[in-house]
Amino acid sequence: MEFKAASCENRDTKMSQFDNEIIIADADDTGDNPPRLKIDEAIKYLFTSEKQALIRLINSALGESYDPDTTVLVELKTEFISQKTAPDEGEPEPFDLERIMADMLFSLDGVAYHIEFQTQADQTIAIRIMGYGSAHALSALRNRGAGDVIEFELPVPVLIQIDKDDNLPDKIPAKIRLSGREDDYTFDITVIRLWTYGIDDLIERGFYLLLPFMLMRHRKGNNPDESAKLMISDIRKIEKAISDLYEKKLISSKLRTDMHIIVNYIVQAINAKYLGKKIEIDEELEKMDAARVLFSHEVEARGIDIGKAEGKAEGKAEGKAEAEAEVTQVIRLFVQKKTPNQISKEMKVPVKKVKDILGKSGLIEQG
Repeated sequence: MEFKAASCENRDTKMSQFDNEIIIADADDTGDNPPRLKIDEAIKYLFTSEKQALIRLINSALGESYDPDTTVLVELKTEFISQKTAPDEGEPEPFDLERIMADMLFSLDGVAYHIEFQTQADQTIAIRIMGYGSAHALSALRNRGAGDVIEFELPVPVLIQIDKDDNLPDKIPAKIRLSGREDDYTFDITVIRLWTYGIDDLIERGFYLLLPFMLMRHRKGNNPDESAKLMISDIRKIEKAISDLYEKKLISSKLRTDMHIIVNYIVQAINAKYLGKKIEIDEELEKMDAARVLFSHEVEARGIDIGKAEGKAEGKAEGKAEAEAEVTQVIRLFVQKKTPNQISKEMKVPVKKVKDILGKSGLIEQG
């Protein structure tokens, strides 16, 4: 199994957005101001949790056949700025341009893919997707020689629509053509219309990563009391589905934990902003957290077994005890959403050693 990340961004950076607890309010939200539901960050966080789940989603959505265990996934740059960072000598200062930010860009065995997420309906989404793809293609062209054939290669697009929009088709047709010419290239933007799926449907299609986001519909209800009841019912169904996926070994222990965290995050945000902070939902969250402690202990137990094996290799009783304690502490801190870099600083051990322990426990990719 191999996972590679582009130098522009890494897993530790993404995880740092959610260290220890999910922050559901903007930095400038104070007092009674309602929290903003940062669904784009939540989706990006979960979609980078386990490469196998992301590859299964791509396989199902686009009819691809990548092997989830052997395919090389590389995260690609998602932020593009078309102006120069500094003008050449004698040139005027560059004018400001808005940054172009795509949601997710990555490659599978060298083939680039672009996933864009949308909550509310937006008729300009197809144009924006093509714009993000063009920015990626332009960035790639800058490394080519002057005499090389110019290949303007767009990433394969997928749109995930969360809110109901019956005007949005399963595939959005798109066309590229030179002005005044008849030759053109047509392609489709594949759309995953989340509101058309049930829990069982998502599991059957391999769209596990989308399970927590089914809860988003509960922010649209007109009756907060009724919405709270329906949300609690959905929470229980989704949490059971996540546990079943883990029991069937379709997701890792780490992804199960991350999915639980995002469910908790979405529920907190919707309860605070849309439902008036219903007590019964807070009680349901407490039950969820209790369940998380149980499977967190399971992860720690696996770490203890690894520690025993490392301690045995030490050949001494004191070395064995120290190795067991060290591995257990690394696992415990990681379950608490500490990044490998943070664990390294806190425990004063090399980052490589932390990652080796987490890799052997199956919590992160090895290599």
